[in-house]
Amino acid sequence: FATALVTGIRDHISHEANEAMRISGLYHVISISGLHMALVAGVLFAFVRGGLALVPGLALRRPIKKYAAFAALCGVSFYLLLSGGEVATQRAYIMIAIVLAGVLIDRPALTLRTLAAAVVVTLIVSPEAVLNPGFQMSFAATLALISFYERWVPLVASPPRAGASALGAWSSRTVRWVLLGAATSLVAGLATAIYAAFHFHRLAPYGVLSNVLAMPLTGMLIMPGAVIGVILIPFGFDAIGWTAMGYGIEGMIRISEFVTSLGGAEGRIAAFGAGA
Repeated sequence: FATALVTGIRDHISHEANEAMRISGLYHVISISGLHMALVAGVLFAFVRGGLALVPGLALRRPIKKYAAFAALCGVSFYLLLSGGEVATQRAYIMIAIVLAGVLIDRPALTLRTLAAAVVVTLIVSPEAVLNPGFQMSFAATLALISFYERWVPLVASPPRAGASALGAWSSRTVRWVLLGAATSLVAGLATAIYAAFHFHRLAPYGVLSNVLAMPLTGMLIMPGAVIGVILIPFGFDAIGWTAMGYGIEGMIRISEFVTSLGGAEGRIAAFGAGA
């Protein structure tokens, strides 16, 4: 699993594990796309900006946010080359690159226009990609998510009320984070369901459950561990990152096996006709 997440090579994953990930709706986690690019960029951005902020003279006089954005852009560019650059990875890279370029020139960039630019660039480079399941599912999910977040999230993402206790504010943020995570999984799942049904003849009825359980591991252990592991390879201390990543992957596998064991989890459907 770690090899698949870092290099895009999925040949070493067993058939049983592959099936468990597909049935549980977690297979997108091992297909390098927007989730991974965003986490890599976010981890690098946070590390660099946080490190530079520890130097007061530098933080007060220099645009350290732009330095961090440039470092994150270099990191995701390396990740694109390392992972082999599949269509979904290209889409994610183009969008992340536009967003980071927006930080460099002080412009917000995560909009439907960014997605449209990614479509155009991807189809110029690989016009045949429009028939690729990865292209269709990746862009469908991203389109749905950006539309959802632009319209609805500002209505529910209000800060905790004034005077709330620290515990109350933390609880409010946690509940909101879980609800938004569930909504994200539901929206992305609905957007990609028709493509999954057409290409793979299956649906994931419990995809929201498995994603809500597994996403904290992906965001807090698996991808940060991957970034730390790759960065520490030249120094010989990369086992630190791989160990953290391994704990997260073990947890994710157990979640996929649990969801797969639930009744009705294997949502197989008949093949579509030629008209579809």
